[in-house]
Amino acid sequence: MIISIAGIGCWGDGLHGWAEAKPVLRGDTPHDRTSLTLPPPTSLPANERRRASQVIRLAMLCAEEACQQAGCHAGDLPAIFASSNGDGFIINRILESLASPAGAVSPSLFHNSVHNAPAGYWMISHKSHQPAVSLGLHDETLPAALLKAAAEAHAEEKPVLFCLYDAPIPGSLGTVRRTRGSFGCALILTPGRDTSLQLALSLKNGRDVRDPFSSLPESLADMARHNPAGQILPLLQAIACGQDQSISLPYGANHMTIALTHAQP
Repeated sequence: MIISIAGIGCWGDGLHGWAEAKPVLRGDTPHDRTSLTLPPPTSLPANERRRASQVIRLAMLCAEEACQQAGCHAGDLPAIFASSNGDGFIINRILESLASPAGAVSPSLFHNSVHNAPAGYWMISHKSHQPAVSLGLHDETLPAALLKAAAEAHAEEKPVLFCLYDAPIPGSLGTVRRTRGSFGCALILTPGRDTSLQLALSLKNGRDVRDPFSSLPESLADMARHNPAGQILPLLQAIACGQDQSISLPYGANHMTIALTHAQP
């Protein structure tokens, strides 16, 4: 199955937008892993803007940057939002509230705790009536969600927003599910060979034992290994470097291969 990339959004610790991320991915600029504090999206109404957590802001910033780059109207796109951890900060606050003597949980915390909260905020902000799916599959969230988004773009013959994001989980949960740094990426996927950036996705038997992150600068390789959303960094590096590259990621007992081709004009 072949699809194309029409727009890219990328935000994370030390990666403040796709334009700033490209020289870091190429190794031209050092990666300063400054922690990420994100402004609330201006596209949200005032009430929702105040309630939006850092994870929601991360997802929306990535998605909006990808739409702007692709020249797409955000409200016209079906969307796939994907996260392994969900909003661990909110979940931790809920658990702390439940363990307190009062045991009361803020309605806003509960509202933001569901896995599809970023998709909901996205649809509110852009008045979208398009379908939106939220996926999570532990460390295999990237291949599962990318395959879903690509299949939808291919089958429906229309652009699809793919948005992937993960952030650390504080508290006791974070000692079990360790995640380093915040990172998110969004792609506008179009069917067929619409642009010069083309992806061919395929499922193959067995595991590929090669390290897909070995080409990354050390700090980015660390993010890729310890943030599930960061697994997409080798693909972004290949795009930033203008290189054709094939990347394999575990998917169940098998693996999915993502082959990037820069088509000649």
